[in-house]
Formats: sequence, structure tokens, C-alpha cells
Amino acid sequence: MYRRVVPIQHFVTTTTAVITESFSPVSRAVTRPVDPGNDANCAHCGEPVKFAARHQRRQVIANVYLDSRWDRVEHFHEDCYEAAGSPYGEPGDQLVAPPRRRPG
Repeated sequence: MYRRVVPIQHFVTTTTAVITESFSPVSRAVTRPVDPGNDANCAHCGEPVKFAARHQRRQVIANVYLDSRWDRVEHFHEDCYEAAGSPYGEPGDQLVAPPRRRPG
């Protein structure tokens, strides 16, 4: 029996680094319709943010960042957000696309 030695080839890959500007996320808020099955509580009054089919209620959702890191999401009734003094700035409107219907 004999052994055959086969050389191993090493492939060297080069990588390039992309330098981007530093990004510091800021807490922000958006206004959205209340979805069915929503179980969030208002961060201002503590009451549930409930869906009601006959009333087109809206909520304010805020992404909260601490030390440039995401910490939590806070939900508010639209009126409560204003009563709290808009703690995360003027809420923007987020357009929500209608649900897609499956063919067939």
C-alpha cells in the first residue's frame, strides 16, 4: 500500500471595508390605526389601547432608544400622547398598505 500526497491549495480572499457615517438613532413616534387583537397598554394612562370596529381609533407608537440603542416600544392613545406633551416629538403618519389577498 502506498500513500499519495496531494498539495492543499489555500485560496486567499480579500475583503474591503466600507466606512459609513456613524448613525445615532433617535426616539420617534408614528400614528397608526389600532389593529384588531392589539393588547398593548397606554404608556400615559395605563388603559388598554383597544380596537373598536365602529370607531376608527388611532394610536401613537414610539420606538424608544436609550444611549443610541433600541430599548422598547411604547403605545399611546392619540389623545393621551398629546396630553403627555408629545414626549417623542410630533408623530408622523405611517401609511399602512391594505392586506394582500391571495389569488383564488
